[in-house]
Amino acid sequence: MNQILQNIRRLRISKEISQEAIANSLNMTQSAYAKLERGQTKLSLERFLQISDFFDVDKSVLFED
Repeated sequence: MNQILQNIRRLRISKEISQEAIANSLNMTQSAYAKLERGQTKLSLERFLQISDFFDVDKSVLFED
């Protein structure tokens, strides 16, 4: 799971997107998104799918090492 969260964070940073922008798109607070990205909150399948859709990437990209 940590690899997925690291990949999400790297992707967000590489695209120069703020946590707040993603959080707004996912209808959550920036604080809640930050906890999700840090692994303090469990990443649900639904959120995983929403995040991959937000970035418009193949889901397998988020599993890569």
